[in-house]
Amino acid sequence: MTRETRDRSQTGESETNGGGSPHRTERRTFLKAGLVGLGTVAAGGPGAGVASAVAKDDYNLAHALQQSLYFFDANECGDGVTGQPLEWRGDCHLVDESVPLRQSIDEGGSNVPESYVDEHSDVLDPNGDGTVDLSGGFHDAGDHVKFGLPQAYAASTLGWALYEFEDAFREIGSDDHIRRHLRRFTDYFLKSIFRDDDGTVVAFSYQVANGNFDHEYWGPPELQDNEEMPRPAYLATPETPASDQCGAAAAALALQSLNLEDEDPEYAERCLDNAQALYEFGVEHRGLGHGGEFYPSSSDADDLAWAAVWLHVATGEQRYLEDVIGTDGSGNYTGHVGEIIATTEDEWNNTWVHSWDTVWSGVILKLAGITDDQQWWDLARWHLEYWTGGEVSHDGSSGNYIQTTPAGFSYLDQWGSARYNASAQFLATVYRKQGGEKGEALTDWARGQMQYIMGDNPFGYSLIVGFTEDHAEEPHHDAAHGSLVGQPSDPPKPKHTLWGALVGGPDDQDEHNDETDDYIYNEVAIDYNAGFVGALAGLYTYYGDGDEPVEGFPPDEEPIDPYYVEAQVEGNSAETVEIKAFINNVAVHPPRFEDGLSFRYFFDASGIDDPEGLTVDVFYDQVGSQLGQPAEVVGPEPYDESEGVYYVEFDYSGTAIAGRYELTFALSDYTNASLDASTDWSFQDLGDGLTETEYMPVYVDGELAFGREPGGNAPDTTAPGAPSPVSVTSTGTTSLGLSWSAVTDDGSGLDQYVVAVDGTERTTVPAGTTSATVDDLDPDTDYEISVRAVDGAGNESEPATATATTDTEGGGDGPEPLDGTRPTDPDGDGVYEDLNGNGETDYSDVVRYFDEIDGEYFAENAEYFDFNGNGEADYSDLVALFQEV
Repeated sequence: MTRETRDRSQTGESETNGGGSPHRTERRTFLKAGLVGLGTVAAGGPGAGVASAVAKDDYNLAHALQQSLYFFDANECGDGVTGQPLEWRGDCHLVDESVPLRQSIDEGGSNVPESYVDEHSDVLDPNGDGTVDLSGGFHDAGDHVKFGLPQAYAASTLGWALYEFEDAFREIGSDDHIRRHLRRFTDYFLKSIFRDDDGTVVAFSYQVANGNFDHEYWGPPELQDNEEMPRPAYLATPETPASDQCGAAAAALALQSLNLEDEDPEYAERCLDNAQALYEFGVEHRGLGHGGEFYPSSSDADDLAWAAVWLHVATGEQRYLEDVIGTDGSGNYTGHVGEIIATTEDEWNNTWVHSWDTVWSGVILKLAGITDDQQWWDLARWHLEYWTGGEVSHDGSSGNYIQTTPAGFSYLDQWGSARYNASAQFLATVYRKQGGEKGEALTDWARGQMQYIMGDNPFGYSLIVGFTEDHAEEPHHDAAHGSLVGQPSDPPKPKHTLWGALVGGPDDQDEHNDETDDYIYNEVAIDYNAGFVGALAGLYTYYGDGDEPVEGFPPDEEPIDPYYVEAQVEGNSAETVEIKAFINNVAVHPPRFEDGLSFRYFFDASGIDDPEGLTVDVFYDQVGSQLGQPAEVVGPEPYDESEGVYYVEFDYSGTAIAGRYELTFALSDYTNASLDASTDWSFQDLGDGLTETEYMPVYVDGELAFGREPGGNAPDTTAPGAPSPVSVTSTGTTSLGLSWSAVTDDGSGLDQYVVAVDGTERTTVPAGTTSATVDDLDPDTDYEISVRAVDGAGNESEPATATATTDTEGGGDGPEPLDGTRPTDPDGDGVYEDLNGNGETDYSDVVRYFDEIDGEYFAENAEYFDFNGNGEADYSDLVALFQEV
């Protein structure tokens, strides 16, 4: 299949209509209705207030920001991917470690003339093997190309988000996560810059792989055949300039130097030094790089200006600012901005937005903050007012505004409408942070636009994959979809949740089509999520009070059997038993080729004179036909001669297999016609339709990996269930007493429970015990307790968790735990407003009070929940708690 160009110049209408399901609001409606009867507690009545309070869960900016970073995990390329938080991604495209520069693009080489490689062989070919290491970085979208401009744009925009709103990432516990992504970006850029002994840039590799080749493949990147689909490199040299690409990457490196100057000053200095060299190289050798029909660049001036702005911030050197806004004696701009604004007296109405091809919006906004010049402030403000569609109006100047959908969503273009909108939101939050006029009104607009993205829209679901109960489920993403047959329709739904991915967005009539093969409505890409991350970080800073990330995110996927055999009977007589079998490698954690697979057919030879003399015929071997190396037929061999059990093995060792391959074979006794398949071990459950069978076991490198051998059991690979719920049965100043539900295991049997505190294992108890005491804790401290069940094969369950707080020294005052969690008194006034025990008083405590108010717990602990001082814990206290929140 092929993908179409995601170019801003594409404006054709799609004929596909969107649809969606309504939000599931039963619980929200119930809570709202229940609290309406409590009386008026605020202007507008309790219905509106509580409805928005509960609905706030759908607009949890902390969790959205937390999720949004995981899309970058899904798009990692190269070594070191296996073991990251998304277990369905693994190392891939290791061929990028040795790109042959002297070969042609079609052969997976490069665009660099061979004479130039020879001239600079000491830099470009120091090992003499003609190759360079261009591994790492990120795939662009649902494909596997490392395109130049969107990769550099994503890196600089993520770095900008961290630079402006570092506290947001720290507060939700995602600071290390975004820094890991940024390090992967800049590690890739650094290895892609080739400098001579004087420090002068000789070449810069800005793109690896080719969209025309890559887009013929649909499947996991771990399984892509790079001989069939080569991955050439495109390098900027004086002979093949790409100043746009150089400027974009230099900006990302300069920002990284700012973000790491305290944490890792040596690495930060390396980034800055390379940013300066790469910028100078771009300025000296002007020309647009290769983007093909996928990312054709319109200019290099904006990218060079973006780099110069951040080099000025990083170094304090005025020369970089002069490169951007320098003028002659007549007020004519001689710097990079001269491409869009002729003189200091001119205006420029920017009707695009900060994006992979045009970063002028970011340049202008940073110039406003750096120079405090009213010209730049006016241009930045007009641009954001334009994006509000008139919600925030211009002051007497040009009155045109962006198009909005009927539901009020600011709409720029059909290709990634949500991507552009989110970028404008990010700019609005930075503008407010810099102290721009109308800043709060502009971020209020941005907040409303984000709520549209989060699900407050006519089609009724979030455009963020995995966010809220109702969300886009079928992003256009090879790896998440996980097809093993090269088709977006097989499987019909993606195998994996592409957590936090912002899909393309609606059309100008608020319609959206949630289908995997729709690369307009449901495209995802690193440049989409970059501005989206920035918007969420800024909005969390101004509106995220009370929002919390989700613990234990992302959840683990259910384990699967990666290897198995399907089979059916093609013929059955005393002379011949014919079986059509399919061997499967459907590994997804992560996807991988396996070169040691084999499977066996066990048969009953008790009535056969010469079992080893039976004939084995292979009528069709798909592996041999398509991959060139047929299975080796081993046997018949004895397995248990005393019981008359023999087997035939079909061994694919040495052939890397992923997916599903047919092998049709027959076992024949042409001499005596003495076969009776009904007593064969491997004939059990087989019929004239395909069925997965455990009686034709699969082996990896000779070890049983799936199924059951005669007289034996299948290997136990199934984890026991979680021992939930965990309850806190007692608290002390330095100890917590715990209990949990018993777990059974039908496989290898339950072995033990492992108890951990804040992620560190503290104790183990045998399978028959369902309680423990954890000692050596600190007084008056919050802890997260987890208990895992472990079976005899070492399989661990998901953790069952609870939170608890140790007692204050000399104390122990306060209510008993509620469902394992002890409420707290955040303000120390003697009443315990924090029913969830998270140290804060928020809307979730109101909901919990409402859920528990008529139970025994409140009757027995009324003194701690009498918020209005009337001597009882009743509905009037619920109203008082709501007013406090």
